[in-house]
Amino acid sequence: MQSFKLFIIIGLACAYGFAQTDYKPDSLFKSGNQSMLQEDYTGAIKNYEKIVDQGHGHSDLFYNLGNAYFRKNQIGKAVWSYEKGLQLSPRDDDLLFNLALANARVRDRIEEPQAMWLLQQYRAFKKSVLLNDLILFAAVVLMLASFLYFLKKYYRWESIWILRLIIALFLISLLIHLIALDKYFELSDTREIVVIKPEVEIYSAPFAKRETILFRLHEGIKADVTQEQLDWLEIILLDGKKGWIQVENVLRL
Repeated sequence: MQSFKLFIIIGLACAYGFAQTDYKPDSLFKSGNQSMLQEDYTGAIKNYEKIVDQGHGHSDLFYNLGNAYFRKNQIGKAVWSYEKGLQLSPRDDDLLFNLALANARVRDRIEEPQAMWLLQQYRAFKKSVLLNDLILFAAVVLMLASFLYFLKKYYRWESIWILRLIIALFLISLLIHLIALDKYFELSDTREIVVIKPEVEIYSAPFAKRETILFRLHEGIKADVTQEQLDWLEIILLDGKKGWIQVENVLRL
């Protein structure tokens, strides 16, 4: 397990103040780091969770929290924490490495149906970038194309290569905008959970009866939520299996 990150999160240090210094995010983060150094993982978890409960989030916070969960053998919560960190920093090598370690400890092996190579690469790329990054890059490319078009008109450039470059930049900007739109709809439509209890029953309907048990899952498994009813969620796994799970057994991503 790689060592946790010791530096203080600048964003957390600038968060809203509280009446008591001990409950400020930066103070809690320092206390959590100190507990990690002392191998008091329960204490570290309490401090880090207080920051999350206050509504603050940062990739380094979720990285440290995931490490503390992992040390306490709470694999489901460790997976959840690393996944939360990757939502904020999808290319963080430490988070990716530790998530792989945590997933290796998950008992269930659910394989996603194989897609075409090109589609796999597209999905991997889309997962590795933030929506804001796509929008910003598309805007920069579009501005560059517009600037070249202005120069071409102003200086009366007749070069065919300049025209082709401008067209190419416009097309690239359009393509990136389409990818950003796809990612936006994916983020809007997808609701994911992680199982955090060691073993849970999945039912055919939103009520707990022995005859409605379909199968069992173990902590660390991710699933998509298709609908909700009171304290129940209908989930679908990567292999297409569906069923109902009680809310108390999961954490939402």
